[in-house]
Amino acid sequence: MAPRLTNIIDTHIHFWHPDKVKIPWMKGTPFETTKDAEEYSQQVQRIGVQQGIYVETDVDARHGLVEAAWIRDYVDNYRPRQDGKMASASFGGITGVVAFAPVDQGEHVRSYLQLLQRLVGKTLLRGVRYLLQDATLDPRRMVSPDFVQGVRILGEEEFKLMFEMVIDCHRCPEQFPALIELVSLCPDVSFVLDHMGKPPCQSIPGSVDFDRWASCMKQLAQYPNVVMCKVSGLITELEGGSPTAKQLGPFVQVAKDVFGIDRLCFGGDWPICDSGGSWQIWVDVLQEIVQAWSPEEQIKLFITNAQRCYQLV
Repeated sequence: MAPRLTNIIDTHIHFWHPDKVKIPWMKGTPFETTKDAEEYSQQVQRIGVQQGIYVETDVDARHGLVEAAWIRDYVDNYRPRQDGKMASASFGGITGVVAFAPVDQGEHVRSYLQLLQRLVGKTLLRGVRYLLQDATLDPRRMVSPDFVQGVRILGEEEFKLMFEMVIDCHRCPEQFPALIELVSLCPDVSFVLDHMGKPPCQSIPGSVDFDRWASCMKQLAQYPNVVMCKVSGLITELEGGSPTAKQLGPFVQVAKDVFGIDRLCFGGDWPICDSGGSWQIWVDVLQEIVQAWSPEEQIKLFITNAQRCYQLV
């Protein structure tokens, strides 16, 4: 058995201060409180996270640039605490940002991206995200002319920003074919698939739901501009019960089979993961799933693929 990895890279972290940035979806939920590096550092003590990628938190669209400016200031002011019993802090800090951008506005997103780069800084800004997971909306809105044009602008030399894709195959499987079409229409843009497309984690191999998701994953992986698939978010897709390697292992195996080990990276999805367990529970389950992988494959999943994809040093 390969030794358990420590000091990993987490490519999917959310922080927020609701008193500074307006986030409507968390109103009246347990998440309506400050969530930042102070608490995250405590959660990851057993493993240690050397670097993290901050991902936008679905704020009020009018606060998209407010969020970008806030995380830039937060990153600048964060200093890892040192524990006298440890050689280093459990969390080394945010070294990349995936910010919100209104790519649905087509050509008009260009000026937004220019301001976003000035606010966050080109050395910190790695990509943008626009949530596509709402099952109540038209799944084909992501292939409208304006949306496609907005995403294509990300690939221009002035920006060279990745687009992180978030769909909900669990609740709206019709979103996946539209997402594949979007990728095909934007060959010069680098895409990252968040949360493995949010698969139907209650299903099992051979069932209609599982096989439909797996087929879409295989189709998506055929596009080389999908540069990474985040192994993340699975424990929040379970409907009750404790997450287990037996239940989630087949989904991770599909991701590895179709994308290959060089296009997989770990994401913790903190603090959203708390709704399905905890960050540590997810890491424990995932390490059990991959325990038979070679040490080199595990290092790629937890460290080096993220370094390459997000250009971390």
